[in-house]
Amino acid sequence: MILSGSRYSWRLESAEPGLVSDISRAVGISEPFARVLVARGVGSSEDATRYLGALDDPLPDAHLLPDAGRVVKRVRSALESGELIAVHGHDDADGVTATTIMLEALDQLGASVVSYIPDRKTEGHGLTRAELDRLHGAGVSLIITVDSCVSDREFISYGNGLGIDTIVTDHHEIPPELPPAVAIVDPKLPDSRFPYKYMAGVGVALRVADLLMDDLGGEFGPARENVPWYGPRWRQESLALVAIGSIADKVPLTGDNRALVTQGLAAAPGTNRVGLRVALEEGRLWGRELSPEDVRDSLGRLMGRAPGDSPGTQRALDLLAMRDPDEARSLAALLFERQERWRESAVAAWRKVREDFDRDAAASSPVIILETEVPIGTAGYVTSRLTEETGRPVIMVGRRNSEVMAEARGPVGFNFVEAFATMRELFIGYGGHPRAAGFSMAPSEVPRFKERMDDFVRSNPPSPAPRRIDAELRLEETTPELGRELELMKPFGQGNRRAVFLARRVTSATLSALEAKGVRFGTPVRIGETPTDVVFRLRNSEGVALISILDSIVPSASGG
Repeated sequence: MILSGSRYSWRLESAEPGLVSDISRAVGISEPFARVLVARGVGSSEDATRYLGALDDPLPDAHLLPDAGRVVKRVRSALESGELIAVHGHDDADGVTATTIMLEALDQLGASVVSYIPDRKTEGHGLTRAELDRLHGAGVSLIITVDSCVSDREFISYGNGLGIDTIVTDHHEIPPELPPAVAIVDPKLPDSRFPYKYMAGVGVALRVADLLMDDLGGEFGPARENVPWYGPRWRQESLALVAIGSIADKVPLTGDNRALVTQGLAAAPGTNRVGLRVALEEGRLWGRELSPEDVRDSLGRLMGRAPGDSPGTQRALDLLAMRDPDEARSLAALLFERQERWRESAVAAWRKVREDFDRDAAASSPVIILETEVPIGTAGYVTSRLTEETGRPVIMVGRRNSEVMAEARGPVGFNFVEAFATMRELFIGYGGHPRAAGFSMAPSEVPRFKERMDDFVRSNPPSPAPRRIDAELRLEETTPELGRELELMKPFGQGNRRAVFLARRVTSATLSALEAKGVRFGTPVRIGETPTDVVFRLRNSEGVALISILDSIVPSASGG
């Protein structure tokens, strides 16, 4: 059912009453909580138990990953012949954590392995000819990409010509034409048998590492160094990195991701990884339960890229490998200082864009394409803020040597992957997600790109979906106990938000009755004596349920 609110439209999810009752009885939870779970896709008591037991939820067999057999065969060949393998990463927190996991798995198998994370500011997205030439000169004959390159057809072809094979592991959207790689591991491939499609690049890297360790660990290795987080602890330590990369990359906290992040957040406080422990201490996160907000606001940004600091992500990679606490503390302090510089630079870039942004000129176009000069490391932040403010797709274009490079962010209901696929001949390289993408192109193509992008958005305008209401809730069902139950849905984040409810015929008197039994309101509530319908959030804080009123429903749309 779609309801019209004073600020938003809302979709009230349905939940079959018999299923709700069955789950409530079988799992031992209240019916309001069961209604939320059913509205979010839980279809049986077994599903509910699995959802609530994410800390111990087993993951699908890694052999179901696309091209799993080809990956094992090619890596086995490289290990047998002592080939030099390069792990090619991506310069953000997802890419850094994915690179670390893949490097360490190969190292434990006894591989000769190096890593390379290109600097987006000077090298753009994905592989480049210059990088491939350097790796070829160093003797690399196999590249394993993480969090990147499913769209790099041209450059993987060039590498093939140099005698370099490539295994692509990625999680981005699938392009119309796949690159000629030895193997492509992306759960979003149309013929993928892997049951979950939405892992971050680090999640895919972990599952490929699981595959290699399971199939090759008995033949090769053990690790050549006595590293405290290798051996039996390696997977638990890797889960902590998966949580960081997944949260930073804003993948939905559903299915496998929810299990990976839940297990990773639980593993992080007990880490033996010196660099991670120091980062937690320096970020004032050591010794307490971690939340996705902790990771996003501290560790995720710490391991990401920053303007004017090209080796930033390489330094984060180095931090995760360090074993000397003093060296790690010095580097962590440098990275936190870099993070603060990035914040200041991002705020300054946003102010500049706001000053330069010609609203009158932009009003006639459905897409905002800016050529304002700001540090490329702030482009994602600035485009995201401008998208939130305008509700339109925003693309920030900058120059890098002889090429143009861009960051793009879009509102809910818009898809850059589909847009760019219609004009892929204009790009040197491109990739990303429906609402967050990037590309590089020749400067001469920019005018054509603007025209084509404008035409695409006019023909395919953003169509935001209504906001979600999980369940209708009678006010007498609103209790501190229900608030405590809802906390079992943690970790909250993208794709797994706090539960949202609809209450009918609310008055100031009914709200006073709730307060009398210990329910507290997270935002001021001003409701008169006339009954009204409201949408609210319910959460638990120190044992007391807090209600935050979000919206009120227009009376004419609230019937039925």
